[in-house]
Amino acid sequence: MRTTPRPDERGMALVLVMLITVAVAALAAGAIFLTSSAYLIAKGHEKEDDMRNAADAGIELGRSALNGNPALFPASGYATYQNAQPVLDASGNQISGLTRSIYFGPSGSTTGQYGIFGSVVSVISDQSGAVAVRRGELAQESFAKYAYYSNSEGSGICFANGDQIFGPLHTNDDMLICSSGAGFHSTVEVAGTITGLSYGTFYQGYTQHGAIVPLPSLAQLSNLAVYATQGGMNFTAPSGGSTTQSRLRIEFVALDLNGDGRVTGANEGFFRVYVDTSATAAAIGFATGTAPASANQGLNCGDFHVRTIGASPYTPPVGYTDNTFYTANEHYNGIPNASPVYPIPGTASGGGTAESATNSSTNRSNAATYSLQRTSSKCYLGGDDHLSLDTLVTALGNRYINTFRAADKYGYWIRYTTAPDPSVIAALAQPASAAVDTTLATRTVEAQYMWPLSRQFNLNSKGVIYVNGNVVVSGVVQGQVTLAASGNVIIADDLKYAIAPGSVQCATADMLGLIAADSIYMSDNVMNSPQPWYTSGGGYHTYSATSDEYVQGVMLTLQSFSGENFGGGSVSAEPCNGTATGRGCLYLAGGLIQGTRGAVGLTDGHGYIKAYSYDQCAYQTPPPYFPTTGRFYRNRYYEIDPVGFSVSSLFASLTPH
Repeated sequence: MRTTPRPDERGMALVLVMLITVAVAALAAGAIFLTSSAYLIAKGHEKEDDMRNAADAGIELGRSALNGNPALFPASGYATYQNAQPVLDASGNQISGLTRSIYFGPSGSTTGQYGIFGSVVSVISDQSGAVAVRRGELAQESFAKYAYYSNSEGSGICFANGDQIFGPLHTNDDMLICSSGAGFHSTVEVAGTITGLSYGTFYQGYTQHGAIVPLPSLAQLSNLAVYATQGGMNFTAPSGGSTTQSRLRIEFVALDLNGDGRVTGANEGFFRVYVDTSATAAAIGFATGTAPASANQGLNCGDFHVRTIGASPYTPPVGYTDNTFYTANEHYNGIPNASPVYPIPGTASGGGTAESATNSSTNRSNAATYSLQRTSSKCYLGGDDHLSLDTLVTALGNRYINTFRAADKYGYWIRYTTAPDPSVIAALAQPASAAVDTTLATRTVEAQYMWPLSRQFNLNSKGVIYVNGNVVVSGVVQGQVTLAASGNVIIADDLKYAIAPGSVQCATADMLGLIAADSIYMSDNVMNSPQPWYTSGGGYHTYSATSDEYVQGVMLTLQSFSGENFGGGSVSAEPCNGTATGRGCLYLAGGLIQGTRGAVGLTDGHGYIKAYSYDQCAYQTPPPYFPTTGRFYRNRYYEIDPVGFSVSSLFASLTPH
């Protein structure tokens, strides 16, 4: 048996060993190569992630800078916040060879509803140029988000008497809660401190020493005039009168266009505009319904008389009767254009004595006072249809009839069109319109003075009405609209939505914004702090149909919201919510934003009794062009191809339209 290999066998073994050695070496080299490639690929992906993360971080840096200083945000084009700054990784180490630039500017749509408002663009670059570009869309929050906001709480004013605030509350001041208590159902943030914490119920907590949120500037509010002009809804009010008077009135009107018995259609919202042209002191508060200095000067209040036409001093047709409203002023001064001037005769009821036809100053004064003591007495808002009395009808014995007229001796309605849409004319025959006269001729005239809120009838409408000066407002709102004034806004009666708050989804809800560069008032004797209209009998009159007052909408004033003479008159004039002492109920549904908190009630119940309710639609779908707080929120990220990237071209493509 042989134990040593042959020479050829030894060679074959050596070759095999060498082959195995080479194979193992090759496998080892391949493994090393694969490991190296995987490492390089992983490092490449890690670098891409770092670049994207750095770009996203730049968007947040830009938003934080804007929230810290909204003035940085340009009105057009774009601004540079950072230019080629070093980039750090998650550990805070600088990433070699990369820089970051941050730009921001306006983008999206400016149709009036705040949504996407601006963009922040973050660009990561290396030596070759942009390698990662990310854009973040920003939404800007509206002041309409607040159920209550104040820049200053005012001296001695507190939340009390069970006040309930259902939406976000913010004040840049200290806040006071009185011992009668209040409930806060949403977020509460005060820049100062809260006194009386134990008297408040905070359902979502509270923040003291919070952020300062500044009110919009006068310049920002004046921009609304531009949008109103584009829609043909920019008006100028005559000057004169006190701060709580206006010589221009806007009355919102909802019409049942399709005859379904409802006024909630998307195109069924309108408004009318009345301008006072009175030159006398007695008439200066006519459009507002301001209480006159004495009863015999009253243009808004009076009574109805059943008159027989043909009696002296009239001429035939004898025997014609009508039920006609005469103002206290007309009782005092006599029938317009009649000669000689006689007080209006008739028999008073309700404790008054008969009105004398004798032409003496005493009898005329008594006639004016008695007219307010009759059971048929009534007060109307300025510009009411019934007060258009200057159309002389000879066939009725030279009587001035009660119907809608484009103008009367006190003022005129501003015409919208001489060719109204037939559907608007037809709608004025519907009971919901409360038309005084439903004859076709009168409806055709009245329809000419209906200003539409929908774009169906006004393609240029931006949903903004602007008044240069003071404006008095009332009515039922159908649609989404912002009414702004350079002066005061005076609420003259209920302001309600045709669609009640919370009854539909916000996209189709009615929404009203009231903005005053000065103050917002509730007019005396129109609301629920009635003053005596005459001295005998202790009687009180308001223009409101009920003892409750409703204001639905978001109100913003750079000064204060308050009730005129909220503390005047009898403390039992208007009981409210089972409380015998008070001057009526005020129901607010929406939001109240004001520079300094105004007085609308007293803690002892002698003023208004307030009830707050929050309409969350103001948060989700603010009124058109309602001012923003300047703070940005909510990002939506977009990745942009960095090849050939141009920041100026990008923002040019994002220009608001």
